[in-house]
Amino acid sequence: MSEAENPGSAGRSARALLWMERLVWILVYGGLLVFVLGLAVLQFGPRSLGGKGEGMTDAEVLGYFLLGKGAIAVAAGVVVIWLRSRWK
Repeated sequence: MSEAENPGSAGRSARALLWMERLVWILVYGGLLVFVLGLAVLQFGPRSLGGKGEGMTDAEVLGYFLLGKGAIAVAAGVVVIWLRSRWK
């Protein structure tokens, strides 16, 4: 099939590839940044300063939340990389 028969395929795929490449950078590096921030919050939370108590502190909840969201973003970036590799 020539481009005359399918006029939107060439322009759409070039734009889509550029969009996907940008999305990969944002998801992977943003996710890693958020993941490391979550580790830092857990590392230097109130318990590391000698705090005691029952249950989870707000800092621990935030740390685990950031860990989870960062891991999800990195996984989504890996999925987009895989989709990009399958693009025809």
